[in-house]
Amino acid sequence: MQQQGTTGARRPLVVIRFDNPNVEYEQALYTALKGALDRKPDAVFDLVAIAPTKGGTGQNAVKSTTTKRHADQVLRSMSNMGLPGNRVTTSQTSSDTLGATEIQIYVR
Repeated sequence: MQQQGTTGARRPLVVIRFDNPNVEYEQALYTALKGALDRKPDAVFDLVAIAPTKGGTGQNAVKSTTTKRHADQVLRSMSNMGLPGNRVTTSQTSSDTLGATEIQIYVR
């Protein structure tokens, strides 16, 4: 599991915040992925799902499950856009500073 701090100086290509029930991220994600692949056709991507940890243990378990569901949704979107699964690594971590699930995508 990758800790949020280990992303270091890397800047995410895309940050998707699931702060409401109907987050429309696919067009922005597609544009960002296309741009990255145009610049570096052999690029691979790291998808980091970050669960908020404000609240009690039970709430945090629900948030972790919700974060996994959102990560799977974004990964499915990336696949539907034609990106092979072997070009995406996934990890999940948590943060006590976030108010909602966040998916960060990095280029390698």
